[in-house]
Amino acid sequence: MHLYYFRESARSIRQHRALATTAIVVLTAALALTGLFMLLTYNAERALELMGDRREMIVYLRDDLSPSDRDLLMGRLHDLYGFTTYVSKEQAWDEMRQQVGDPTLLEAVQDNPLPASIRIKLKPALLAPDSMEAAAREVAKFPEVEDVRYGAEWVRRLDELGAGLRLGTLGVGVIVAIAVVFVLYNTIRLTVLARRQQVEVMSRLGATDRFIAWPFVLEAMTEAAFAALLALGAVFGVQRALATRLIGLEFLPPVWALAFVGAAVALAWFAAWWALSRVLRAVGP
Repeated sequence: MHLYYFRESARSIRQHRALATTAIVVLTAALALTGLFMLLTYNAERALELMGDRREMIVYLRDDLSPSDRDLLMGRLHDLYGFTTYVSKEQAWDEMRQQVGDPTLLEAVQDNPLPASIRIKLKPALLAPDSMEAAAREVAKFPEVEDVRYGAEWVRRLDELGAGLRLGTLGVGVIVAIAVVFVLYNTIRLTVLARRQQVEVMSRLGATDRFIAWPFVLEAMTEAAFAALLALGAVFGVQRALATRLIGLEFLPPVWALAFVGAAVALAWFAAWWALSRVLRAVGP
């Protein structure tokens, strides 16, 4: 029985080749747009994740802090907030000289004005802007601490950028999903109407709507899967073309690609059954 469904589906695609080709072309274009947004979002998420991994809190220490008090403070900060690294006044000065590049610019500075500090690589639970802000307020209350910096505005903008990218991809995905359903709905509707006589004969002979519908459903799912694979191929071509100019640009991971194809097939299944629930009532006996 299942083999019959697949044979009928393949026969319908061959008989209505022009209609199937048009549907596949339109679906490929729509899905390729979504695939490009997914490619952009995935690589942006990777970049944001790498930048987020470098989020840290810098705790500037009082000059009169003893080594023993400093070690106790580092232990407390490590337990409460994350991995700690001590940066002495001399290390901070060396880093400043490397960042400036031209040592003559710092020749007028007689004494090292930079304080010692503790850099905290925050726990994942504290990487959100609100959590970082709350943690910074708590650390600033420690008597050994002179000041706390963590780039609040930069962290907030980083999170807003990530949220904006995800929202944009979701919006494009919803629009394309509606387009996919619309295209397949009309394709299946036209295909059933083109085979109206055959459907009427089968219905009069006692075939159930489900028996009649399954070949058409498989046809829609096949077209959607083929279009999704073509769209992924187009996105892969774009990624390869841009990879030489944008270092680090990666193609979608297998899980994302499978989810992309699966979503297209699921939309085809929904569109086909929706169309058939209406059309079969119109062509039935």
